[in-house]
Amino acid sequence: MNGQEWAEILVPLIVFSALVALLGLLLLYKYKKKKLFLQMVERTLQQNASLSPEIIREVALHIFAANRDLRKGIFLLVLSAGILAFSYFADFRQNGNLDLNDALNGIAILPGLLGLAFLLLAWLNRQKLN
Repeated sequence: MNGQEWAEILVPLIVFSALVALLGLLLLYKYKKKKLFLQMVERTLQQNASLSPEIIREVALHIFAANRDLRKGIFLLVLSAGILAFSYFADFRQNGNLDLNDALNGIAILPGLLGLAFLLLAWLNRQKLN
């Protein structure tokens, strides 16, 4: 195998491995944050301190804030707009039946719809709190 054949194998492998590693780190961070919160509640209960459900709810709302849905929604909509803008300004040659600009527009639909879903969740959560 020459260098170009190795590159054709390794570059996609590295890119997709990095995406999997990034997702894994994000999930690990969320797990650790929830675990620390539960350990704090457990330590407080072991010290025989009284924790009312209201206090636990307020601390949980602060740590697991609902405005994160708003942030995620805005981020995903901006990501979708970025993909659409890239597709608009990049002019890819059409080889055969595949038009890469149309493919990028289709890819941009997923983060756009997820962003709208997170914005809807944030709006519903605010309606529930009021």
